[in-house]
Amino acid sequence: MQTAKRVVVLQPFLHMFINLRVYMEKNMITYRQAKKEDLMLCASILTHSFHGYSFFEMFVKDKNRRFQFLKAILEVGVKTGFKRHTILVAVQEAEFVAVAQLEAPWDKETSLWDYVVAGGIKVFCIGGIKNTFGWLKMNTEASARCHNLPLKPWYLSSLAVSNSYQGQGIGSKMLNECIIPYIAKHGGGVLSLITNAESNRNFYKKNGFLEFHETTICRNNKEIGNWSYKLEILPDNK
Repeated sequence: MQTAKRVVVLQPFLHMFINLRVYMEKNMITYRQAKKEDLMLCASILTHSFHGYSFFEMFVKDKNRRFQFLKAILEVGVKTGFKRHTILVAVQEAEFVAVAQLEAPWDKETSLWDYVVAGGIKVFCIGGIKNTFGWLKMNTEASARCHNLPLKPWYLSSLAVSNSYQGQGIGSKMLNECIIPYIAKHGGGVLSLITNAESNRNFYKKNGFLEFHETTICRNNKEIGNWSYKLEILPDNK
């Protein structure tokens, strides 16, 4: 009888434990490097995440054409990034929830031929020669302070959370559970990045980054802020 009573008393706790375990497993995020077959999905997440982002609003007047220009730029960026750099993904319940593109200090620079092979001609066809070269020049200018740091840094060229999962802390998890440990595992160093959104400044400061440069970029009678950040990451000696 005593044993039966104990089972009855413990049953609610057992159900609670089982439900908690199911919930944790359901919401668990795993991280890995992207595979070739993942690239178009990665590009799609980046495209929809950066749609309307000020950095991609400086060129091409027509909204629909500008979206196609953005899409083409990011598709080419993902393909060249896969070849030359590292693309990391966050997966929850078999669904991609975040993507990051990371350049290591020892990575080779992407060549013009790499861009052509990855479909760069499509970017020119959609955006036009003037807009495409204008955007590329602006991109180089925006990231110059990061790339010119005394010791060649890691560079986070993009971090995007799927629109369906934004506001759930996944961006911070991607940084602290995936990107930073990845860099630590590969010898550590300085992680640098830029942002052009005022709202992102608190996000990076909250995650330990130091804002070390601020400027304004002007193109086609438009202005955007450009902030550079860095974070020192110690090597993981395990």
